[in-house]
Amino acid sequence: MFVSLLGFIDGIAFDPFFRGLLSVLVGVVVLIGGTYLLVATNSGSRLGGLISGAGFFGWMAMMGVFWAIYGIGWVGEAESWALVEINGDNPSVENDGLPFAENEDVIGLGFVLEEVDIEAEAVTSDDPDMAQNEAVAFNKANSDRFDGWRYLASSNPRRGEAVASADVFLAEEHVFDSTAEYVVLTFGAYNTGGKPLLKDDPNPFDRVIHKLDTTFVHFWHPQELIVIQVQGSLDQPVLPGQAPPVAAADPDKSIVSVVMERDRGGPLPALFGGTRVVPALFAIFNGILFFIFCWLMHVRDKRELEIRAAVA
Repeated sequence: MFVSLLGFIDGIAFDPFFRGLLSVLVGVVVLIGGTYLLVATNSGSRLGGLISGAGFFGWMAMMGVFWAIYGIGWVGEAESWALVEINGDNPSVENDGLPFAENEDVIGLGFVLEEVDIEAEAVTSDDPDMAQNEAVAFNKANSDRFDGWRYLASSNPRRGEAVASADVFLAEEHVFDSTAEYVVLTFGAYNTGGKPLLKDDPNPFDRVIHKLDTTFVHFWHPQELIVIQVQGSLDQPVLPGQAPPVAAADPDKSIVSVVMERDRGGPLPALFGGTRVVPALFAIFNGILFFIFCWLMHVRDKRELEIRAAVA
């Protein structure tokens, strides 16, 4: 029996779930139980329970508030990109060409790209990074010509996340069978909408103003669209003993545009993102319990004052 008991204890130590569960239970008993025991010895078991409960749920409510502010801790569904439509003259795509998109903003981008050749008008450097920086500067200097659409360089994290989502949607919609069949165009990523962006090279004062503006003035999250353009790749033979050639777009193949919308999740996505819903509800739930415990202590104090006044 002793050997069986040792085997059971060893199994619990090996299983991460039971090990974590026992660690949490021990922490709860030691910390919360120790606090209650200390308070109860000075104020009695009932009042000590109310004080300990109010302190515990008050702390949990404060932690939920900070979780909701910074989007950390016990968070909800993360933001993602949702497919709106795919446009292009690919036979497997319904819409023929970007200007014939269903979304009006995307239709406007189609006409912009027909009139403005960002690569021909802005790019002078052969270095890929410098060329994209020039394109970004040109886009900002000619924002009126781009009708509110912002060019995204390859280093932009917004673009990287959107490209990964576009790869998934292109495979799901059977536009391409694999990522090897197409190339994401360097000057084919644009987004519009969303909250105001922080200006380039901001100082601390600019950051504070931007934070206050996006929090209290532009607290509403408008629709944000992003377009990722891809083009079929060249069929390049791989020579024996040599590394595969770098993928390049085939100018004779069609350009396919993936239009996506930012999905913030949650019951009120335009006001409150899904990431912060869970910690906000957690804070509200614990705040209600904190209020109940405080109210019970208030009622108890009033009753004691009435009894003392009656005796006196």
